[in-house]
Amino acid sequence: MCLVEPHVFFPPAGAIVPDRQLATGCTTVLRTAPPDRKLDGKYDFIVRTDSPRVKKAREDILEFLLVHHPLDCPVCDQAGECDLQDYSHRHGRDKSRYLEVKNVPPKKDLGPDVLLYTTRCIVCTRCIRFAEEVSGTGELGLVHRGSHDEIDIPRSHEGVPLQVLDNKLAGNVVDICPVGALTSKDFLFKSRPWFLEKANSVCSGCSVGCNITVEYKADGVYRIKPRFHEDINQHWMCDDGRLGYHYVNSDDRLQLPMKRVDDELTPTHWADALAVITEKLSEIETEDIVVIGSAQGTNEDNYVLQQFAHGVLKTTQLGLFGQLPGEEHKFPQFTIEADKNPNMAGARTILGSANGNVVLEGDALWEKVSGAKVVYLVSGGPERPLEDAEKAALESVDFLIVQDVLPSEVTQLADVVLPGTTFAEKDGTFTNSTGWVQRIRKAVDPPGEARADWEITQQLAKQLGGEMNYHFAGEIALAIAENVPGYGDTTHQKIGDAGIKLT
Repeated sequence: MCLVEPHVFFPPAGAIVPDRQLATGCTTVLRTAPPDRKLDGKYDFIVRTDSPRVKKAREDILEFLLVHHPLDCPVCDQAGECDLQDYSHRHGRDKSRYLEVKNVPPKKDLGPDVLLYTTRCIVCTRCIRFAEEVSGTGELGLVHRGSHDEIDIPRSHEGVPLQVLDNKLAGNVVDICPVGALTSKDFLFKSRPWFLEKANSVCSGCSVGCNITVEYKADGVYRIKPRFHEDINQHWMCDDGRLGYHYVNSDDRLQLPMKRVDDELTPTHWADALAVITEKLSEIETEDIVVIGSAQGTNEDNYVLQQFAHGVLKTTQLGLFGQLPGEEHKFPQFTIEADKNPNMAGARTILGSANGNVVLEGDALWEKVSGAKVVYLVSGGPERPLEDAEKAALESVDFLIVQDVLPSEVTQLADVVLPGTTFAEKDGTFTNSTGWVQRIRKAVDPPGEARADWEITQQLAKQLGGEMNYHFAGEIALAIAENVPGYGDTTHQKIGDAGIKLT
């Protein structure tokens, strides 16, 4: 489809100019012409991209691409965002001249989340190149010959699959497929893409900070796709991040505050939950209170939390809680980091910004917790299990306040549970492991009476006489820019979609 016509415009005197063959623009190399190949400062060689000959050739190529292609746009997931559909509308005929029997190769299951509708495949081999060059796993190849070419997974002489498309970058082949051949099982038949709204955000699955687009409707998140960022994730993202959004839509989400009554957590209303917490905090000495921020929370969430701890509770005992480390996976052009928190770097800096103290983590944190009377823990880590030392420390606390998004081992130990929000339900910023500060944007409303974490903390501060009065996350970002060293340029206006690299 990218055929162009090279054309000799100013041939040298006496030169015999042969007829030029059409060439594919994507493989035609441009070079600087030597001085003797110019005339009056103009190059003698030009490339025509819209000549009648080129247009006719594009129509012919498109007709060949559609020879065996099924007319199933009404049931194809790619309809509405299909390159072949767009090109057919722009360059194609209004009817097919092909009257022979079409090839109908089988549908293939290529792995945990990828289906191949082989009838729709135009054998562009993008997916094969991805598996060779980006993931480096090389699972895919071509089988058969000529018009019977098919994408497939290599098989032994006994017909047993040697491997499946089961690397953690496999979902990217769905993104780069120009037609509806490679589809995601997770998104299959869920929605037409033109019904979805989109919000630019950042993946919360690990500290890489892949740029993403959250696609959603009023009833929840429908899919996550990678968004290009040259310095962070290029065009890609891992399947853990791509498919890790389901907890946002979970029916188990915390929707109401809860307090412990007769050893059972019972739903209550916000005024009652905040009153219980305020009464307890008012009775406890400063040195007996530990405040724990979240590496899953935004910089704005953690900034308000440290202001609450330092300015209202008058404590410098701040800790940091997050997802447990996982495995690091390295690919030729992509790395999945072991740190499974999107904002570990930002939380460490922001929580320590008020008093210069080192933020407590690991054994030092749980030793401090085990001697505390009140702990206010902001989690936000979905389904995060507790290690033995962590559980023992939290069980020893007289009064445990937990702010989270799902029931967990942590909430089971709490005296009061406050429903917070996920990355898809609030505005703010994350700082990735290499120092990029990037925006996340609200896509969907939180369930029930759940609130943004900084709003909950600010309400608690007001109950205890604090003077915080932020109205939206952008205001908090301005305060961070003014008061946190290194974050001077990290207002939401300056960050934009590209992010800002801390110096």
